[in-house]
Amino acid sequence: MSPSGEGPSVERDELLCSGRRVRLYKRTVSVMGREVYKDLVSFGESVVILPLLDDGRAVFVRQWRAPLGRWILELPAGRIESGEDPEETALRELEEETGYSAESIERIASACVSPGYSDEVIHMFIARKLREGRPHPEAGELLSVVIMRPEDYLSGSEEVRDLKSLALVLLYLSGIRAIKDTCDAPMRPL
Repeated sequence: MSPSGEGPSVERDELLCSGRRVRLYKRTVSVMGREVYKDLVSFGESVVILPLLDDGRAVFVRQWRAPLGRWILELPAGRIESGEDPEETALRELEEETGYSAESIERIASACVSPGYSDEVIHMFIARKLREGRPHPEAGELLSVVIMRPEDYLSGSEEVRDLKSLALVLLYLSGIRAIKDTCDAPMRPL
């Protein structure tokens, strides 16, 4: 809220570029009677899953990430597709990327990924009572399953890690069972 009590408002969005999974908009916002422009990368919602084996180890994936031009070690994750709810997506991504299916899945948090430029909201899940199967990644996904203790992910080698996986592992290791969602579904471009 501005000092005058008047909040900013989104006036319009202009599509600048559209890719396979993201769109870039020029967002016009009215602030105290002035128009300002902000970049908006529209992605939507996603999930990340911490799959826990009965012995306390977790199922990670080593995946080739083209934007980085290298392999990274991360938890299974993916985008929520049209018509899916977050739990459905978590179960689907877990099975696609690792081959494991879960009898029990619990959402422990949702968070805005990078609200300075993106509308992405990520939902974080812990999966338990796993049954091993065969991975069937999407075309173009290059990955392999890595089994390790969650704490070893934090103190591991020089392997590249990502923020969504670090956040979920830290939430799990801190003993937090669930936190109140503080980031609603994103406002879709106008």
